[in-house]
Amino acid sequence: MIPDEYRNLSKVGKCCRVGEMMKKNVNGIGECVPINLTTLDTAFSPYFNEFNMSGINAIGQQKDIFVAMIGDPCEYKRYMLEPEISNDDEHYLLSNGSIFGVNLSPSMLAPGIDYCIELVPGRGLRTLVCFHKEEQILSADFRLTFYACGLLISVPFLILTIMAYFITPKLMDVHGKALCYYCGCLTIAFTTLSIAQLASSHLSHQSCLSIVRRYIRTGNSAAINPNRLFFYYSLWAWAPSVALIIISMIIDLNPTIPSTYIKPNFGAQSCWFESNVEAMPYFYVPVGFLVIFNIVLFAMTATAISRHQQALDLRRLREDRESNRQDRRTLSRLKRLFLVCLGLFFIMGMNWAMEVISWAAGGASLAWSAFDLVNALQGVIIFGIFVLRKSIRRLVWYQINKIRGIDCHEPETCSMECSLLTVLNVNGIPNERIL
Repeated sequence: MIPDEYRNLSKVGKCCRVGEMMKKNVNGIGECVPINLTTLDTAFSPYFNEFNMSGINAIGQQKDIFVAMIGDPCEYKRYMLEPEISNDDEHYLLSNGSIFGVNLSPSMLAPGIDYCIELVPGRGLRTLVCFHKEEQILSADFRLTFYACGLLISVPFLILTIMAYFITPKLMDVHGKALCYYCGCLTIAFTTLSIAQLASSHLSHQSCLSIVRRYIRTGNSAAINPNRLFFYYSLWAWAPSVALIIISMIIDLNPTIPSTYIKPNFGAQSCWFESNVEAMPYFYVPVGFLVIFNIVLFAMTATAISRHQQALDLRRLREDRESNRQDRRTLSRLKRLFLVCLGLFFIMGMNWAMEVISWAAGGASLAWSAFDLVNALQGVIIFGIFVLRKSIRRLVWYQINKIRGIDCHEPETCSMECSLLTVLNVNGIPNERIL
């Protein structure tokens, strides 16, 4: 109860007693501890806001005397508002002790019921909002179960994809090996429910690089040895990811690095980055670069296809009907190849692009759950593209029958590279000279 002489004073909810602040313990749970006098900005002096008749918020001001309603009102967990990171967290402390936020739910938080404010080391005064039971069920149970089910559904299809290529020697060329390594990484990551997919977007890069290398460059260069080519692809896929992880760990764990540097702060609030500010240089910027690089490769490929089609139209007058039909069939295969790789980009790159867009745009995380589900179901989609395609399916089925001892006719199909990446005869140059 507030004495009558203090009822007209401004009010605020305070989590801890006077002389204490909120700090995480070794278990990652916030608790009240005595204020360290050497800590900067230890004054509990919040800004109170007023609203004029037009509804426009007046500039908040600190007050020398106010009423602090002490105590943690949260029955369940609480979360910290970070208006400097997300506009959705923007809020105002009113003189009556309530907190108003346009994007909060509810928009008006009552002191002693919905929130409390406390000093947090290194962050100053922070508003902590209580989770209610319904919100806990929605955010924890539903979304985690929803995403985990998608991951677990993908795992058998990823394993089947690896097995199909492993038992079929003709498919284990450069691109087949890259696909198997990719599926293996996703299998481990999905099974352990970890986020370890930094190298996953590189398979679509490799397919695009093969198209550009084969269909744009011409001349007398010798073909690259498949083992060397696979080494280059592996180096491209793993080296940047490993380097980024090592740099992140050094910056995060090295005590000699000043606090003015942005550190990842792994494990500070969760097993991921502490906030989007820390995730930006170590995750969103590299992923954004990869997505942009992928888009450039697809644009180059589309341009190469368009130029080749124009060249076919110009040659129509001086070449016979048979060779023209052959070129048309080759162009048709090239277009189908481009569509396959475009599908790969949407599977592997679009989800990363949506991750970057959702970070930049903000908004409720549930609004992006559809992209999370597609990302979780990558195994099903990859199995459909790389195993259920007619030519690949016939070759895998022949190999299965061969293992079972059933005598059958081998289908007339070549390796995955020939099936997926048909070498184009550019301007009459022999196929073996096309890079």
